[in-house]
Amino acid sequence: MDFIGEPIAEEEFVEHYLYLFESSIRQLCAIDEFLPKEKEYLQAEYRCAWLLYQKFEADQNRPPDYRYLSDSVTNAVIAREYLFQEREKNIMNAEHFAERYINLLYSEGLLTPVIFGATDFAFIKQSERHRATKRYEEEDHFTEGYEMMRIQNNRFLQNYVIQQLADSFLDLYSVYMKKRQEG
Repeated sequence: MDFIGEPIAEEEFVEHYLYLFESSIRQLCAIDEFLPKEKEYLQAEYRCAWLLYQKFEADQNRPPDYRYLSDSVTNAVIAREYLFQEREKNIMNAEHFAERYINLLYSEGLLTPVIFGATDFAFIKQSERHRATKRYEEEDHFTEGYEMMRIQNNRFLQNYVIQQLADSFLDLYSVYMKKRQEG
């Protein structure tokens, strides 16, 4: 026999459900601001929460409790997380990844025509773009059931690999940069 917890009023249930759902999705998918399509999903989730409340009340002849709320949110996040991860798949590809890496090198002042000269700058920029693309492709292998581990779907992995590339950039070109400064 299950313990029956304190009942929750409809408005509180729906409000709390949406708060928990939205904050879980934000954290799991590293979302700062929802895109218009994602806002549609949240509106649909609002209706879903309302229906869950109504169904529970009709089936059990009483309002739901916090345990039901928690279980419902957990199930919804697991079932619909992929909808919010689609943004990563649509945005991140090898070309975009390489562009983010090159922009990081620019912003940190590591890759500039002043440091490398115009001719070498263009060559090194192209070389680094190729290196980033190759690394992206290495990290984007697909294993059934582990889609979240692909670099195209994982913002942490994207940032981590870009930082590794930037750190190795210094190792690759430090001797060249010293010679340029001395010469």
